[in-house]
Amino acid sequence: MKLSVLFPETRSVAAVADLAARAEELGFHAMFLGSAFGFDPVMALALAGSHTERLLLGTAVVPTWPRHPVVAAQQAATANAACDGRFRFGVGPSHPPVMGMYGIDYDRPVGHVREWLQIVQALLHEGKVAFRGDRFRVTAFLDVEMPAPPPVMLGVLHPQLARVAGAHADGALPWLAPPAWIADVVVPNVRDGAGRAERGAPPVIAEIPCYVTDDPAAAREAAKRDLGIYVHMPAYADVLGRVLGTDAATISTDGWTDACTDAVVPYGDRDAIAARVREYFEAGADEVVLSPYGCGPESERNLDEALEVLGDIARS
Repeated sequence: MKLSVLFPETRSVAAVADLAARAEELGFHAMFLGSAFGFDPVMALALAGSHTERLLLGTAVVPTWPRHPVVAAQQAATANAACDGRFRFGVGPSHPPVMGMYGIDYDRPVGHVREWLQIVQALLHEGKVAFRGDRFRVTAFLDVEMPAPPPVMLGVLHPQLARVAGAHADGALPWLAPPAWIADVVVPNVRDGAGRAERGAPPVIAEIPCYVTDDPAAAREAAKRDLGIYVHMPAYADVLGRVLGTDAATISTDGWTDACTDAVVPYGDRDAIAARVREYFEAGADEVVLSPYGCGPESERNLDEALEVLGDIARS
């Protein structure tokens, strides 16, 4: 069973290294680091590589739009060398509100990602690329030494990007999707994309927030605080609407509700979390990544205890 952990921490490079060392000690398969507006997660993980020996280290996920694919390939190769071949490059187109902060027009994201991936993969695997598409015109080479090309994984939720991941990525990274969505939408479309490209299907790596607690009310209250931003991201609002039998506009208007938590967020004691992890594997996930959040009056202590519980599940 491949059980990994995801942290949003990018405020302290030293903290990232400490979290990586602890994740390895607790027995997790891999650690992922989120991408927001703190330290660059690729650089932070490259620095954390020397603090670990076997743990895989990945981003989940860095936006593709602000990173030219040639520069992205250089960055991924550098981080992979620093991590002795244990780096995983999780990428995605992000969301219109976020790219709006960059002043970037979120135009035809599926085509953008498809071309971006082809360029990055060619550079990492062949060391050169001559590409002419609708979005990119690139002639370049990559002259680096690294143990092996790092896997490039694509954040997905909906059928189109899942098919792109199947055809061009080394993994699919759905975040905030319940097991049924993994089974009915993500897995079959990843396989369909791989089949059309005449290649083996890459792994589906399901990523999900969780709360380890014996107080359901505390978990639901914390989820409103921690996850409320996602109802304002069209892709997540759409999935939540479909799961709850409503529409994206209603989800965005109502905000993060207890129904959202109950539908997509594992919470409870060790046995409850472990049972939900099994549901993801039964749905077709090849790896499950839990992102623990603290809840209750002593949220920091609760988070620390949650890591121990999740590590116990990982080792079982």
